[in-house]
Amino acid sequence: MAFPINLTGLTTREAITDAVYRCTLAFDTGDAKLLESASTEDAIIDLDGMVISGLDDIRTKVLGSVGKLDTTHLATNLRIDIKSERRNPAATRFLVGGMYFIDMIKDEKDGLWKSKHWKVQITWNEGDGSVMPGR
Repeated sequence: MAFPINLTGLTTREAITDAVYRCTLAFDTGDAKLLESASTEDAIIDLDGMVISGLDDIRTKVLGSVGKLDTTHLATNLRIDIKSERRNPAATRFLVGGMYFIDMIKDEKDGLWKSKHWKVQITWNEGDGSVMPGR
């Protein structure tokens, strides 16, 4: 069975996640086309100190061995750090990215956790900030 390489309608974050899934699925199924779709020609895999350099070597050494086995790779808890422009006031919309630092407490009355102190550290933005109150 051939797996599709291009999925439509993915956000950037989903597309990055899909690349990870394509690569691990390639390992599990021995599918060279999936591996090629998820790796650069100069890709490097470091398997606990065993470094495999280049797509040709990865194809030969990884798919040539692991791809023949009955494996299931599970990629979970993906954290994706998309690098973007920092502060672009000329953009035609307003987007903000940053970090949240939240102190939480448990409300003993209802048993729910609630934010006590919420600090937003903006690391990037673009567009017209005047649309936000107080800016």
